[in-house]
Amino acid sequence: MNIVFKVKEQLATEDVLVMTHPVKQKEWPQFRQAIEQSGKMLTVINGKNNRNSQIPINSISSIESEDRLCNLRLVSGEMFLYNKRLKYVEEEFAVYGFIRINNQVIINCKEIEQFSATTNARIELLMKDGAAYFISRHYIKTFRRVFS
Repeated sequence: MNIVFKVKEQLATEDVLVMTHPVKQKEWPQFRQAIEQSGKMLTVINGKNNRNSQIPINSISSIESEDRLCNLRLVSGEMFLYNKRLKYVEEEFAVYGFIRINNQVIINCKEIEQFSATTNARIELLMKDGAAYFISRHYIKTFRRVFS
């Protein structure tokens, strides 16, 4: 297999264009998985032993505010601390498919199992790891824009 890199200025900075021969179309899921697994690593704090660890961003299910830190809940159920405030994390992780759903939580859109309308014009999210969150009325427009 030959790998050729070319530049296309019309693409957004977070996009990657992969072109293959039609015969290779069956291998696209493998290519996608390889590219996604090579994603950005994040340095986090393990709360149990106060040591730094490296985790891939795509393994994060949700991010919750905790004072001046953030709790990161991984798909595996593990919890880590991230030494940034939620408003800065929101900007940093937006390109990876994360959206803010209320004043305390940012979620990974790829980890949503289902969502449904509830009372008081709110939406309840059920994540693949079993966690449930509510989208506040203030953030519903953003959520609908992402999923329309």
